Amino acid sequence: MTSSNATVEKNKAVTRRFLEEFKNQHKFAVIDELFSPTASIYLPAEGLPEGPEGQKAIARGIFAAFPDVRVTLDHVIAEGDFVAERHTARATHKGEFMGVTATGKSIYWTENHFYRLENGRIQELWSEWSFQKLMTQLTK
Repeated sequence: MTSSNATVEKNKAVTRRFLEEFKNQHKFAVIDELFSPTASIYLPAEGLPEGPEGQKAIARGIFAAFPDVRVTLDHVIAEGDFVAERHTARATHKGEFMGVTATGKSIYWTENHFYRLENGRIQELWSEWSFQKLMTQLTK
């Protein structure tokens, strides 16, 4: 394996760890390990703190509404310092979310993430997820 291939595989491992330990196990401390303190994070929400604290803030709301959320990695591709992944989240709506009181419904949504890593840490993250699909399931 060349040095470039080794870097790509290490970068993919960082993003997989983010999904497993943060999104599935709700370990907030892993954010401080995996993200640069100066990371730029672009989330589909407004009014969040800058950087890694914004990631934690949006997750607190999601984990409160969907405490059993589990993500499954659907696709991952990487080249150089960039990793792209798509995953599916499945959860039960057990708490208020975006003004909708708990419904007890089992729902799912998809997320697409594009990461840029530096020195083995996430420096930039762009996130998009199927918010409309999620809200439609909660309000039907």
